[in-house]
Amino acid sequence: MSDSSETKMCPQCAETIKAAAKICPFCQMRQDGRGRWQNQPALILSVLTLLVIYIFGAWLFVDLRFYARDFARHRGELLVVRTSLERSPEKSELWLSGYVTNRGQHAWRVRELEVRFVNAHSNLLDASHPDLKDGFAVQPHHESAFHVELGRLSITNNAIARQVRVEAATDDERIFGSEPD
Repeated sequence: MSDSSETKMCPQCAETIKAAAKICPFCQMRQDGRGRWQNQPALILSVLTLLVIYIFGAWLFVDLRFYARDFARHRGELLVVRTSLERSPEKSELWLSGYVTNRGQHAWRVRELEVRFVNAHSNLLDASHPDLKDGFAVQPHHESAFHVELGRLSITNNAIARQVRVEAATDDERIFGSEPD
């Protein structure tokens, strides 16, 4: 059988055409595989339009907390100062009081504190992450007081120092333009 007598079926119109044909003589579809999409520009245009609408809609209506500032880059702006430890009257729980000073330009909601207890050689003896529940806001160039329970810690040596820092904070929309807590 010669090449001129071999046939195939056009995938677009189902007519029998020569196997070597590059374009179907009946429907004008290219036979190299690209023709199927070239004959449907409306479908391609519709898909691209929907994709653009989806991307624009996602950008327009996205939750603002998704784009919240990264606190790690601003950690040095929140300083914990003037801390003191107190034991509860029952002498079982330890409480930490102090102030968080915001030296930065953004308001922050403090979500987590880290309290480290170190000896004279700066060796870590214990660490605590007290529960702040909903946290508290610190406006730019202001300070906010806190009083949190550390729980039952067995600190017996007065030579032990404490290092307190803000471990986690967010700039969620609840504190934009609000007064300090």
